[in-house]
Parts: sequence; C-alpha cells; structure tokens
Amino acid sequence: MKNTAQLEDLMLRYGLRRRDVAELLGKPLNSAGGYSNSTVDRWLSGRNQIPDMALELLEMKLADREGRPDPWQRLIRQTLEYRDQRELEADLASVLESIAGGELPRTPKSSRPLALQRAGYLLELIAQLGGPRFKPQRDQLLNEAARLQERLNERTEPGPLRSGDEVRGETMDDLARKWKLTKGADIRRFRQLALTGHV
Repeated sequence: MKNTAQLEDLMLRYGLRRRDVAELLGKPLNSAGGYSNSTVDRWLSGRNQIPDMALELLEMKLADREGRPDPWQRLIRQTLEYRDQRELEADLASVLESIAGGELPRTPKSSRPLALQRAGYLLELIAQLGGPRFKPQRDQLLNEAARLQERLNERTEPGPLRSGDEVRGETMDDLARKWKLTKGADIRRFRQLALTGHV
C-alpha cells in the first residue's frame, strides 16, 4: 500500500486527475497503448500497485511544479499521516477560513468510508461549535453532513480522525461515536481555532 499512498498524496498535493497522471507518464488515457481510467483506478484502490519506476518518474516530473494542495482532501483522506497535531490544524484552519467565506468543502463520491466519516464529523463539529462566525453556514453544514451519513452503510469500520492515533478505550466524544471515529478532535483547541483562526 506504500506506493498507493504515495500516488494518492502526489495527486492531492498537485491537484492531479487520473488523466494528468497518465499524461505525465507519457501514456494519455484511452489512446492506443495508453493507460485507461481503470488502470489508474486500480492503482488508487490498491488492487494493483503503481510500478516503482512509474512512481519515480511521476515524482521527477512534478519536482519543479508548485503544489496545489487541497486542505479538505488532505484532512479527510490522510493518505500520509500528519507529522503532528499542528500540521493537521493548519489544514483545518484553511478549511475554516473557506467556509467562513461561504465556500463549503466538497467530498467526492469516490471517497472511502473513513473519509466520509471524517468529513461528516468535521462538518457537524464546525456547525455545532463554530460559534457566531459559522452561524450563516450552519444549516448548509448540517445538511451536507446528513447527506454524507446516508452514503455510509452499517458495516462502516471505526477509525481515527487523525491517522495513526492510538486509541485506548472508548471515546467520550458523542459526535465521534456517531460517526464511528475511535477518537475525535481536541475540543478546547478546536474552539480556539474556530474563533481565532489559530491555536
């Protein structure tokens, strides 16, 4: 899964579509001898691993390109673990700023269950604890969270809000339990981030 995580991280960091990946590798999608959508999909799903040489070539071609990371996608997908809490909070602060400006984050239909769980939890948390700053978006946030809840099935596996978190015992966070997260946000730090934009 290491190559899969690295491919997904590169796509997130540089805003790449499947077509972009194929073109950078010199194999335009759906052309004779090229990769198909399903080839890149299989790499992303982990059913097939992207070859080491293809991953190295992709990294070389992107070396001089400026990254265009999407903080929301990094928050909910976390293909590579955040090094620390502050790195996660930097992405969350950027998302909060966008929402306060009236731009609701989008969660792709292709998202895995854990990404949907994190997205729903964060949207509801912002709606409930964001204070006056997010009052105009409250209904939109809750409606989007409810829509994500409908896409999850009852067999959803529990997982952490922050990838790599060790969990001891059941979480006391009711909202995290609702979204089947084994651990939620640090509420004190979250409130301060929502109110001031930094912790």
